[in-house]
Amino acid sequence: MRPGVYVHIPFCEQRCYYCAFTVAVSPQHAHEPYVRRLIREIQLSQFSEEPETIFFGGGTPSIIDGVWIQKILAALPKGAKEISLEANPGTLDQAKLECYAGAGINRISLGAQSFHDEDLKNAGRLHNSADVFRDIESLRKHGFNNINIDLIAGLPNQQLDVWRQNLTSIEHIRPEHVSIYMLDVEDRSAWGRSQSSISDDLSARFYLEAAERLSRAGYIHYEISNWALPGFECCHNLKYWTGVPYRGFGVSAHSFSKSAGLALKRFWNTTSLNDYGVMLDADRLPIAGEEVLTREMRLDEAFLIGLRRTCGFDIWRVAAELGIEYPQEWFDRVCEFEDAGWVKFDGKFLKLTSGGWLLAGAVTEELLWPTLLSTSAATR
Repeated sequence: MRPGVYVHIPFCEQRCYYCAFTVAVSPQHAHEPYVRRLIREIQLSQFSEEPETIFFGGGTPSIIDGVWIQKILAALPKGAKEISLEANPGTLDQAKLECYAGAGINRISLGAQSFHDEDLKNAGRLHNSADVFRDIESLRKHGFNNINIDLIAGLPNQQLDVWRQNLTSIEHIRPEHVSIYMLDVEDRSAWGRSQSSISDDLSARFYLEAAERLSRAGYIHYEISNWALPGFECCHNLKYWTGVPYRGFGVSAHSFSKSAGLALKRFWNTTSLNDYGVMLDADRLPIAGEEVLTREMRLDEAFLIGLRRTCGFDIWRVAAELGIEYPQEWFDRVCEFEDAGWVKFDGKFLKLTSGGWLLAGAVTEELLWPTLLSTSAATR
């Protein structure tokens, strides 16, 4: 399959309280030097493969001038069938949307997070619900017919009735794609430092209610956090979940490649905006590290990403690729999880049930421990 390309735009108007990503609250005059260096990185990389997908993430790609997005796309190989751009409500205008459409961007991911103004204020967001509805209307007028809406389930003090109103808004707007993320308070975020907490039970109720209502509304639940109307699954993200190579450009961007000898390698750029500039000004790629994936790493990832997809994964394909055998003890554990209502296994495909979605991390860890590589070797 053709690779995907990820482009990181780190700039934000303000860091949200839950954010732990590599972002920079920088003045507008910082945008042009960054974009010029990013284009230089593309040139130095000599990346020439025709990408199937391109994804502008951040940060907030929509806060930079649309002309810079056009210039970045012009520097990349042509031929992508899906070009996505993340946008924050309130940052879009007619000039940007015309630039996006002219450059071939055909998918917009709008970071609404909630349709409730109090939720947005509590999360440190700068937009309000009116901005979300206005931007969606504007996107439709400009011909964008592939829109994703991001929501966060379990924001501090978020009430169940408010969450239900959020879902009603989704049903009314009917975007082509919906991503719902359970709030994860990371140490690097403002909430992590203040040790704010949320109710796991309430978050679980939010998630399960969303899954039920979106299913009734005709959305396909194809990955733990993602729902799409038929034919509108995110092609770019599916590459991450199916092991297809991708190339990342920009500060903190990651890449994944396969060599001629089928060795799998991951490498990543520096997370320092200053180092990123210094290295590119010296005509050096801003790569900070790399790793060749071991069999154990490949096994872990096969289960981690395989169980995130609601269709599950073929355990025998993984066994053939990695040269392992599943011991009887492993099948016994799968049976236990089936009895508990957490997984389904038809003898070939292993997948989580709706009851297992909320326990995905724990279930995956149990299915890998002790490592399948060591138990497989012990049975030979």
